[in-house]
Amino acid sequence: MDLNIIGNGFDLYHGLPSSYYYFGCYLIKNDPEFYEEVGKMYNFSYMKQIGPPIAHYYEYVVENIFWKDFERHLGEVDEFFIIDTHEDDLGLEYNDAVDIEMNEDKIAEGLKRYFVRWVIDTLDKDESYDIITRMVKTIDSGVLFKDDDYFIEFNYTHILQQLYKISCDKIHYVHGESFGEENDELVIGHGNNQRIDEIKKHIKKLNGKYDFTQAMNNEINEYSCLLRYIERLKKDVNEHMLMCDIFYKGIGDNLDCINVYGLSLGEVDIPYLKQIRVKWPSSKWRFSYYSLEDETRIANVATQLLNLNEDEYETFHFFNPLSNEIRDQIVKTLNIVSY
Repeated sequence: MDLNIIGNGFDLYHGLPSSYYYFGCYLIKNDPEFYEEVGKMYNFSYMKQIGPPIAHYYEYVVENIFWKDFERHLGEVDEFFIIDTHEDDLGLEYNDAVDIEMNEDKIAEGLKRYFVRWVIDTLDKDESYDIITRMVKTIDSGVLFKDDDYFIEFNYTHILQQLYKISCDKIHYVHGESFGEENDELVIGHGNNQRIDEIKKHIKKLNGKYDFTQAMNNEINEYSCLLRYIERLKKDVNEHMLMCDIFYKGIGDNLDCINVYGLSLGEVDIPYLKQIRVKWPSSKWRFSYYSLEDETRIANVATQLLNLNEDEYETFHFFNPLSNEIRDQIVKTLNIVSY
């Protein structure tokens, strides 16, 4: 019996257009004005000039530098999009400071709602699974699951059920499962606790020297708005780990192997891996890699963060030569627009 940890690389392996580049494309197609707001908030290039400068022609672009590491960047919002953007002198006849309505933090809720719709409209689709099923049969799949395996799923889709006929009770969705409903609770976000602590300390400092002026009142409210925004897009790792622990209690004490498929091994992933390491200290680990760069990161995580000896883990190449072809067919079938 194995525990299989499923990351976004697993969906990409099967050809789903699940990279955040396509989320950026989805925002442009469905709400270009909102996409511009997000671009300004994070200070990334959302348009490029075409033709001679005098023509003033522009087109939308999806900047790979930002979208490649989208969730980490969510905790690195350009604070000057919010700070110092409200009038300090309101021209009022009285001197008492007043609160100005600040709605920039609502962009966080917009991102969440559009993310849910993106998963529903372009990822978790029967048409996509039909294409994958048909085309994957032509290759030797690197995925082998046993009947008694369990799964920790960091994605939102149903590839495990659709392609591998895994029972739902064997799968735990760490960040939510797509049910095709607008009110689905799918978690996206960052783990930048340091930035949140910095903003809280700054707000406390401002409150300590409050001078009742409009300028000071605005600055406190602006940083409070920034704090609300970043907190709304923070992943509550402790809460998610608690739910994982409940799932683990149904597995038992013995696991042959822990297989990691397509997980980026980013900073926000490490607490989950450490939790598993403590739960099953005698199990062997297998990490998938796509590139040589992945192997270097795996070695660091395995030895330095999980305290695995060289004989306690191994790596395996996880590559599908048809993944791009499958993705292109899905993009064409679902009329996904690229920018």
